[in-house]
Amino acid sequence: MDLLAFDAYFFDFDGLLADTEPLHHKAYQIFLKRRGLILPWDFTTYCSFAHQPTEVFAKVMFDLFPSLKKESSDWMVLREEKQAIYQELIMQEPIPLMEGAADLLSYLSKHQKPLYVVTNATRRQVVAIRRHQPLLNIIPHWITREDYHASKPAPDGYLKALEQARELCGKTHCRGVGFEDTLRGITSLKGAHLTPVLIVPNNYPQPNPSALKDTYIFHSLKSLLPT
Repeated sequence: MDLLAFDAYFFDFDGLLADTEPLHHKAYQIFLKRRGLILPWDFTTYCSFAHQPTEVFAKVMFDLFPSLKKESSDWMVLREEKQAIYQELIMQEPIPLMEGAADLLSYLSKHQKPLYVVTNATRRQVVAIRRHQPLLNIIPHWITREDYHASKPAPDGYLKALEQARELCGKTHCRGVGFEDTLRGITSLKGAHLTPVLIVPNNYPQPNPSALKDTYIFHSLKSLLPT
């Protein structure tokens, strides 16, 4: 892949630029501990479920913990509490960047490439993390969960960002590339007709290549940089 061949560059945030997944894992542990429950998953197992569509993750959680469904059959209601716990955690400690994120963003910025973040995270969550990672301010364009209708794997967020990119570059057809760390993210990129790149660290569950037709796969953002 010719890294500099695109008109615009679109990035997911959680688990792609910012190493937030361990805190999401911890937030679920706290959420369950408040109810006298124990999450039986190590980090890798957690990621294998958390990277699935929301309805799949919800079913797994309800199957593991039937008492949660008695509390509320709407997973999104329960998830709000977990999100509040996560917000408290990210306010307490800096979130490190993923391997290669700083170098890749600096490299693309040096070549004056338009950079966008498209994330399911809320604006409040993003602001909390950016406060401790000023390098992220290299990215001028941020699309958070409040800015579009349907979350990933729907393409809405990327379509919103692509609309902005077309206006910026003055082209009807803007050749864009997107970077994600989940299959649902890749589905979102493909729905927006962006070149999809999946980043899967070696310690994360490895996807089945048959599900990733026409997708570039790397183990870190650092791998994208010229040697």
